[in-house]
Formats: sequence, structure tokens, C-alpha cells
Amino acid sequence: MEEYTSDIYKSRDSRHLLHNLYRKYLMAIDVPVRECMVETRFGDTHIVRYGNPNGKPLLTFYGELAINPLAIRPFTKILDLDKIQLIVPDPVGQIGFSAEKKLSFSKGEYSDWTIQIMNELELQTVSVLGYSFGGSIALQLCANAALRIEQLLLIMPGGIASASTSKIAKLTKPALSKADKEITNETVKKALQPVLTFPQEELIEAARMIFTHAKIEKTGLSDIKKKDIKKFRSPVYLIAEKSDYLFPGENIQKRAKKIIPRLEGSRLLKLGCHYGLFEENDNDDDLKEAITAINDFLLRTF
Repeated sequence: MEEYTSDIYKSRDSRHLLHNLYRKYLMAIDVPVRECMVETRFGDTHIVRYGNPNGKPLLTFYGELAINPLAIRPFTKILDLDKIQLIVPDPVGQIGFSAEKKLSFSKGEYSDWTIQIMNELELQTVSVLGYSFGGSIALQLCANAALRIEQLLLIMPGGIASASTSKIAKLTKPALSKADKEITNETVKKALQPVLTFPQEELIEAARMIFTHAKIEKTGLSDIKKKDIKKFRSPVYLIAEKSDYLFPGENIQKRAKKIIPRLEGSRLLKLGCHYGLFEENDNDDDLKEAITAINDFLLRTF
């Protein structure tokens, strides 16, 4: 049998189990869903479209060590998907159905990959959403293809004032441990406590599966510099979280005001943690106002 090699999965069985988990989450989404594959020079890319097929396209990037339909779930609830279409690629070199070879952030490969996706989908320009570490990808695109972004929505984003690598290492400690022992839900829950302060069994179970079956490496992403995006003049709206362990909200807001040329709006939420959008927050007035502002921003005509 041919030797199995992958930059993502520990084994063929690991890939099978994580792909099954992906399908489970995708089937649970309660909005219209379509899938397609496009070719890039970095390999095939799997794309999921959520919402109205004729809605306004919103090219969306999410975090590392995540599964597309689970990571996107909060946005299927807070965005007006009767009028918006989320276009969400599985990043090459990340969990999902895209090619399994890692991209280099330092070489600008994420923006090159994104541009090729836009070309294949015939999107000359597009609105962009960067969530969590996906904010780093979105900001690299701003630096390298400024004229192709109509507007940018950043939600608890990386790429502006990110956590230290030591903080990130603490979150993935169960997967990086040298001890050859089973990773349990309790172990994962303890490790993720800084970013997940409320009961959310699906996120815990997904993290356990990822820690067990995916190859965990140090992130190669970095914060954007002011000079890199000085020519980016499209409107930007920022949502930050005050208690965010990974991307502390007040630091994000402060630096964003200094480096982003056209920051049209900014809100600081108090949901309690990085994954606060996954909690039911029907009585949070600040969140309701933020959701209204987000949809108004995305549906504006520029």
C-alpha cells in the first residue's frame, strides 16, 4: 500500500474521522448550502456557500484548527442570509476537503491563493469577512490586492494585536504533550477555559477530535504593519471582544485606529470570551446593536 503523507492528518483514519465530523456539522446547518471545488496553483480548494445563492457575496475566512461549518455557525444566525451569501473556502493545508499542503503566510501565499479563488469564481471585487485567525488572511489580502476588496468586516480578528505564541501553545497543550495518553473532553475543556468560559460541548468535542487526529504546529501568522495597508482605502468595520484571550479587544481597537486608513466603525463586545458568539445571547442589547450595525454595513451600497 502507498505510504500516506499529509500536512494535516495523522493517518488515513484520522482524515476519515475529521471529514465525517465536517459532514455532520454541515448537515446541521439550517440555511441553504452549496459546495464546489476550484483549482488553484496550491491545489484544489473546497468552497461552501451559505445563504441565498443570489445574495451579496461575502468571502469569509475563519480560524486555524477549526472546521468550516462549525466555525461559521454563528454567522449563519447573526447575518441576514436572505440577502447575503457567505462564500467560505476550506483553507489549503487546514482541516477540510481542500489540498493538504501547508501554505506559507510569510511568503504571501494566503493572499495569492485567495486571489486565484476570486478569479475562478469570477469575483473581480468582493466584500470580505475575517473572523479570528481568518482576520490575518483578510488583512494580507488588503495588503496585496487592495483594489479587489469592496469592504472589510473584521470580527475578533487576528492580524492586528494577536496573542503571544506562548498563550496559543497553552490552548493546544493537550495535543502537544509528549505523554502518549488519550486526550479527553475534560482535558480539552481545561485547556480551552481561557477562550471558552461557558458550556459548549460541540466545541469541546470538535477540539478533542482535532487535537487527537490533526497535526498541530505553531502558527506562522503575524500582525499586519501600517505601511503594508496604507493603500487600502475601502471601508472597514471592526467587532472586538473585551475579554478576548487571543485578540484583546481594547488593544485591537487602539491599534486598528492607528493602522487602518478607513475604519468606519468599531464596537467592543462583552461576551466574556473569544467564542462568545457561540453562546445564546438573546438578551444582550450590545450584541443586538452590533448585529444590526454589521448587517447595515454589509448591505450598504458603496
